[in-house]
Amino acid sequence: MKRISITLALLLIVSLIPAMSEGCTTILVGKRATADGSVLHGHNEDMGFTAVGRLWSVPAASHEQGKKIQVPYVALDLPASTLRYWASGNAYGSSGLGIASETRPYDSVLVGMNELGVTMSCNWMYSKEDNLPGEGVRRYAMRQLILERAKTARDAVKLVGDLIDAYGQADWGGLTYCLADPGEAWIVETTSKNWVARRVKDDEVLVVANRFTIGEEFDSASAALISTAVEKGWHDPSAGKFNFRKAYGDPARMSSPYDIDRENRAYDLLGDKIGALLPEDLMAVLSDTYEGTSKYHKPINHMEPWEDVTDKLLIPRAIRTSLCQSSTVAHLRGYLPVEVGSVMWYTMNVPGYSGYFPVYAGASSIPEEFQNVNSAYGQNSAWWTTRMLQKVTDLDHDLLFSILKGFWEANRTGIRVSAAGMENRALELLNKGAEEKKEGMKLIDRFTFSQARNVLHNTHVFLRKFQDKTGNAPVF
Repeated sequence: MKRISITLALLLIVSLIPAMSEGCTTILVGKRATADGSVLHGHNEDMGFTAVGRLWSVPAASHEQGKKIQVPYVALDLPASTLRYWASGNAYGSSGLGIASETRPYDSVLVGMNELGVTMSCNWMYSKEDNLPGEGVRRYAMRQLILERAKTARDAVKLVGDLIDAYGQADWGGLTYCLADPGEAWIVETTSKNWVARRVKDDEVLVVANRFTIGEEFDSASAALISTAVEKGWHDPSAGKFNFRKAYGDPARMSSPYDIDRENRAYDLLGDKIGALLPEDLMAVLSDTYEGTSKYHKPINHMEPWEDVTDKLLIPRAIRTSLCQSSTVAHLRGYLPVEVGSVMWYTMNVPGYSGYFPVYAGASSIPEEFQNVNSAYGQNSAWWTTRMLQKVTDLDHDLLFSILKGFWEANRTGIRVSAAGMENRALELLNKGAEEKKEGMKLIDRFTFSQARNVLHNTHVFLRKFQDKTGNAPVF
């Protein structure tokens, strides 16, 4: 009886999900499109108002031969060792788009970077293939497994493909995994039982919203990709070359302005800068709400701008919205040791309301307020502090947001100056003996911790000031 109830609950969750549309936006930039030969990976993780987030570090681990790990919904062999990684995702007991109501392992990671500079994010998609409720590997588990096991972006592509081939992808089959390392970027577009992958060209900028991007050109795919499409009547071999997007994509989703407008806006903002792009350029795009255009509209605090809402109100879907749980821009510099060369700039909640700070691949420490497992409201949660600053700011958005934006941009410039000095000193130490290398790692770790702490401190300062200015009662 209990198993039947769980199955019915899963079916109910999956049946309700299409009523909304996840709004994540990802930008991948090849190394010849950047100013310094780095690979860039930007992402807004849009989960909804109440999807409380956290940022935490997981240490590397060794495992006994023959050991298995249970992930939703299969048992997998553990490798001899797993990698250390940073993860951003859902606090326990949180609620939001596609979050399981119970707490279970391998079910909270959304975005991250591991110790080798492999970065991962994911965008919800809509395929014609049937969902697999409770059957196969759940997407959250797939994300965590990438961070634990993938030594390169190509490794991550193979891992995703192998898991789907062996088990299928559970609950919601349409997903794009966006992957990068200090040398290259890839995307893997998936359904419940099939997948297709493409390497992002070195001189390319790729923007991913919530519709498939891969058409006729791809580098690898599941064995049954084309035969399944032919069998289902989605592709006629006599009509021309196979096109994944046309064959597997939900036609309504492939032509939705909700996605197309975001993609076009990002391309417009970045197009003239290709060949000279920097992390700040991606941060500006991820913070964009059509400022300076006829599409601009003020944020509405009580509104979650999923597609059905924006359609009803006749407002365009911006890149930056109140749906955002976190925003990241990974700066992956292959010409530097990965400990200091791979850095994930991170901001909790909606970009622009709180500041980005650098999280280095060689670091592992972060203030407790960021890694708070409990989703309960309170000042000991960095996520809730930044969410409340957003709400207070929007009471007088035109004035207060401009103050915040200016401050955080100046603050980030200061961090970049300090980071350059720290990196130079760390490089000196990393290139010496074992003891000096340990000191270099401590330096990187302390810098990450201190910058996160300073951003949180300034967030609290602005929250108090803006409460006084708006006459709003203290929230903590």
